[in-house]
Amino acid sequence: MRIHRTVRLAVTAAAVAVTALSMVAVPALAGTRATTGDRYLAADTVLNKAATIGGAGSTFAAPLQNAAQAAFMARAQNATINGYQAVGSGTGESDILKKVVDWGGTDVPMSQTDIYQKEPSGYNIRASAFLEVPIALGGVAITYNLAGLSAKTPLILTASVLANIYEGHITNWNSAAIQALNPKVKLPATKIVVAARADSSGTTYIFTNFLRSAAPKVWATQPSKAVLTLPTGGVAGSGNAGVAADIENTPNAIGYVEYSYVLLNPSLLKGVAAIVNKAGKALTPSLAGIAAAAAAKADITTSNFSIDWQPGATAYPIAGYTWAIVWKVNQTSDAQGTLLVKYLDWLSHSGAVNGTTAGQDVAALQGYVPLPANIQALARATLLKVTGSRGQVLLGTNGG
Repeated sequence: MRIHRTVRLAVTAAAVAVTALSMVAVPALAGTRATTGDRYLAADTVLNKAATIGGAGSTFAAPLQNAAQAAFMARAQNATINGYQAVGSGTGESDILKKVVDWGGTDVPMSQTDIYQKEPSGYNIRASAFLEVPIALGGVAITYNLAGLSAKTPLILTASVLANIYEGHITNWNSAAIQALNPKVKLPATKIVVAARADSSGTTYIFTNFLRSAAPKVWATQPSKAVLTLPTGGVAGSGNAGVAADIENTPNAIGYVEYSYVLLNPSLLKGVAAIVNKAGKALTPSLAGIAAAAAAKADITTSNFSIDWQPGATAYPIAGYTWAIVWKVNQTSDAQGTLLVKYLDWLSHSGAVNGTTAGQDVAALQGYVPLPANIQALARATLLKVTGSRGQVLLGTNGG
């Protein structure tokens, strides 16, 4: 399959690979599965036949995908990956349904309802025809652009305040609700400019799921990937990169972006909110906080995947997984299918094999938390269900 779309991600692959690598310290990989001696992972870059694949979708996953693809192809001579098109989770789902790409990226596993909504022929396609592979774990940061405030003292915000801002009930920065949370901060009387996504977005789903879980009396609607209706004067950007740019370039703005985009845009580090979690603790996003949220809900499925608003004093309250959607059968060719499952298997694992690195080691350098051991195991078990033209399992321990 080939992608017929111009790259829309504002941050280039080179910028992601270099900037984030220089900014983000590698966290300890405690809790991840040791893969030394893993026979599948040891063979993941071994391919007997040349093949080309491509993917599109979630911008939440784009910093990882861009950096990881370069690392994978450097070690797999017969592999070509046609870049990753950061076009949003909704488009990623549409593209895999139409077979425009080999995998679609989404932060919300695709449901039968999604299929009905996104593809006119969807009534002939069942959700069971697809497999969804967890590939990364990250957080959503709430960032703001307010002159005169110190990055050393982040604003404290609650889900209720954020919901009221996005509903248009809180309109000024010096409102009583925000001031009460930040009594020592002199807040301006300026209007709040609300920033959000202009495209169908898994990041929006994670954010609205947090609002619905933590402030249901204010945020009455169900979580959704749909474009939000913003208060007057709000701005909408395409992808996480677009929202990050809107916040950076718009005085008095506030918005939500995947944590890696904050690390990739140093100007955003000037205003990252501390969000009050379920235990009443105000936390800025961090790898440790995201990992604590995942640990609080160790087992996930494609129908029970949310890790927002988890208990625990150290759990950052807005976090989630991102997934790769693949066809269970009917790959374009066995060679392409083999490359696809081997790349995704490598991407979803951590730990050195014979002195090399795997995809989750790259993820750690890009501001993501390496997938927990059981989630790595879930990814492997899922990929072992992908079959080729003769019904054979494509993820093997040889070159395919």
